[in-house]
Amino acid sequence: MVGMAVGGLIDLGEMRHRPEEAAPESPRMPVRRRLAWALAGLTALAATLGPSTSAPAALVEATIPARLGDFPFAVGEQFYVVTSDRGERAGPRTITAYSLPAAQRLWQAPLPLSGALRGVGATAGQMLISTQPELLQQVESVSIREASGQIAWRRRALFEGVTPVRGHVLLWTSPDGTPTASTGNETLEAVDAVTGAVRWSYRVPKGGWLSYRYAGHAPTHVVTLLASGRVEVRDVEDGRVLAAGDLLPPRPPSVPAGYVQFAGELVLVRQESMVTAYGLDRLDRRWAAAIDLPTEYVMPDCGKTLCVVSQRGGVRALDPATGRQLWADPTRTYLSRAGDHLVAATPAHDGLADLAVLDPRTGRQREHLGAWALVGPPGPSGELVGMRTDLTTSRAWLARLDPRTGGARFFALVEAVSGDCEVHAGAVICRRLDATIGVWR
Repeated sequence: MVGMAVGGLIDLGEMRHRPEEAAPESPRMPVRRRLAWALAGLTALAATLGPSTSAPAALVEATIPARLGDFPFAVGEQFYVVTSDRGERAGPRTITAYSLPAAQRLWQAPLPLSGALRGVGATAGQMLISTQPELLQQVESVSIREASGQIAWRRRALFEGVTPVRGHVLLWTSPDGTPTASTGNETLEAVDAVTGAVRWSYRVPKGGWLSYRYAGHAPTHVVTLLASGRVEVRDVEDGRVLAAGDLLPPRPPSVPAGYVQFAGELVLVRQESMVTAYGLDRLDRRWAAAIDLPTEYVMPDCGKTLCVVSQRGGVRALDPATGRQLWADPTRTYLSRAGDHLVAATPAHDGLADLAVLDPRTGRQREHLGAWALVGPPGPSGELVGMRTDLTTSRAWLARLDPRTGGARFFALVEAVSGDCEVHAGAVICRRLDATIGVWR
């Protein structure tokens, strides 16, 4: 399971591991025996984590029904299961809501959409779902009342996110709902989440390409790359142009625009083998640096440094004020911000990543967190949730990782899971081996 918040997606349609020889324990197994096995696992894990690990309190367990192919996801304080519209047992599609962390069923309603989920979000008591049957087929989005499952409105459009201030729903659409680009027929609309009324719209000119800047999961700006070479930055709340400039050479409308990325308050525009950084508010030129955007990714928020991750392996850190390279490490494969800390990852074993806390200015290691699969985004202070799964017994251990000290505090042991878990709304949520959803609070 991939952790998500508003505007993201959890796709639980497949399980990555299902050892045939490791069947789940019988529910009639004596409690003492189950407790002994759990304590044995705790002891072994504590030996690997060190003295900072403490035993957790018991978790209350519940089960949410689901089948392979269903689409479960969490939004806000609720958990949803959308049934699959494919396979031999597929019938009329439904969506069922459950409370978190209690996992109590709230309602079930029909969902007349086909295809895989492309995005979900929530605002103003409404839950947004966007689906697409297949690539280059019509997309659809609906607004559903969180309290009842009633559909408020339905559009042939792709859900792009919820604006952070006014809570407008951004929809990208074309006359027939088919995802195309640069034809001059596409429109970006901001609509009311409850009524679907259009608050503002922008008809994208022929040859225009859109890029979105996000803060977390919320889009804050939309940038248009026009065929003339002009670049426009729009506010997502009202659609007005905040800044514009002729930054790129002209191109035929049929030729795709170059790569654009965002990092903090910078817009990074590819110009041949270089990247030029412009200020987001005025599009004033800041600096140029050798960054290969087709093969390198600039992390959108990496604190006081600009983190560059290569698809070929290796990471770099740049000074966001000048573009000067501060350090490079070919052994790391990922960099991420966790509060005021910079966390780096290298591949370990069994799908885990070896995590270390680095000095942002020098790249030197400050703390070693160990081998974990991270579950969800970091907390406000940078605290991380890590998981280790025993593929033989299908047990998973979860611990809170402190980047300040390098310590780990174990807080949960869950059993008979596929290894896909998240922590959300006060609960540990995992896909079980039988495809149901386990919830521990």
